[in-house]
Amino acid sequence: MGLGTLISLVRNEGHKIFFIDNFLKPSNFIEDGFIQKNNIDFVAISANTLCYRDSLRMFKAIEKLRRSKKSSVKIIVGGPQTAVAAQTIPEYVDFIVQGEGEEAILDIINGRIKERIIKKPRIKDLDSLPFQPWDIFSKLPYHFSGPWLNDKIEPIFTMNTSRGCPLGCTFCAVSSIWGKEYYGFSADRIIFEIEYLIKNHGAKGIFFREDNFTFDRKRTVEFCEKLIKKNIDITWICEARVDSLCDEELVKLMRASGCRAVYLGVESGSQRILDILSKGITVEQIENAVNLCKKHNINTYCSLLAGVPEETYSDYLLTKRMMDKLVPFHYMFHVVKGVPRSPLYNHMLQNRLYEYIDDIGIVYPPGFDIKSKFFYRKDSSHFVKYRFRQRTQYDKSLLRELRIERIDRIVNCADRIILYLPEFLVKAIIKIKLVLKNILFRVFI
Repeated sequence: MGLGTLISLVRNEGHKIFFIDNFLKPSNFIEDGFIQKNNIDFVAISANTLCYRDSLRMFKAIEKLRRSKKSSVKIIVGGPQTAVAAQTIPEYVDFIVQGEGEEAILDIINGRIKERIIKKPRIKDLDSLPFQPWDIFSKLPYHFSGPWLNDKIEPIFTMNTSRGCPLGCTFCAVSSIWGKEYYGFSADRIIFEIEYLIKNHGAKGIFFREDNFTFDRKRTVEFCEKLIKKNIDITWICEARVDSLCDEELVKLMRASGCRAVYLGVESGSQRILDILSKGITVEQIENAVNLCKKHNINTYCSLLAGVPEETYSDYLLTKRMMDKLVPFHYMFHVVKGVPRSPLYNHMLQNRLYEYIDDIGIVYPPGFDIKSKFFYRKDSSHFVKYRFRQRTQYDKSLLRELRIERIDRIVNCADRIILYLPEFLVKAIIKIKLVLKNILFRVFI
């Protein structure tokens, strides 16, 4: 979305652009001569911290081209990495843009700026920004379906209508990227782009991907009321905080205007952990928001955190029991890592609440391998090349659960085999089955 706005601005200035999404479809476009074939003057790369290694690979490949005199292309880098870890960007990168890039990109390509590190003032009037380059995006093989919906509705387009967050969740680095001041499109501006998408691209739904679509209650109400008044038939999904949805009047209005699902940053069912995270919500508010959404037929996806420093197995059980009680449409645990420039990252470093720091600065807590296996059902080597050795009491409890699951699988396998045995053997096996299970339990525990 950030690159999309820049593409539209640059095209409107009369420049020719090319767009490559290397996450959507990995390629070696630099090595394959794309830059030379198309006489590219600037390559602008959005660098995401968790995927920074691929950005580094591209920087190095472009610099190799330049040193071999095959191209004189300039490198511009923006994205989260420039705000949280500018020191990791190689010296040969020509321009580093921190924060919003709309003013900077035009100044750079039009030769109006010479500084290497550029940070422009925040844009307060987001309505002044152009639409996304939907003519480009709509033709690429993105997922145009909506998560957490009962019905298959396509195409669903992604929109981002606000920037900044004044809140202080310790695990989040958004404020260091956008800033704490919140600015958003007006309700009219949002609807104007939705009408364009319906008319020109047959949009059936919108997914608002931003930190808190419902943060500004007045804007949310105006947006819903105008959708209804203009009789715009569109399904929409958004990301929201639970405290903004403890408002039955608002939830009811959202449903009436087409909202069918919400992504909620629940994080934990333990008030102690919510307070450690400076989340600013209560367990009661979580339950209230999920129940109100269910009452008005809005599906809820609950995003949860696991492995917060100082979290215990008992805290995890509180979260799991809350999910069992509320039965949201879907929920998922995400294993905590320290992201540079977030308060949690600083806390983990200062108090040595970590076992490993990787080459791009991501901080991993003790027992990350156990938590990966338990919550993702994947070996931690999928995420980081390190052998974890430290174990907390929390990890030992999760390990015990994993071993009990393994015992159950062995016993269930035996049950399936029994079905094919003669009757006299079945009776004998049934008698010793309980003894076998107890033996296995002692072996594994």
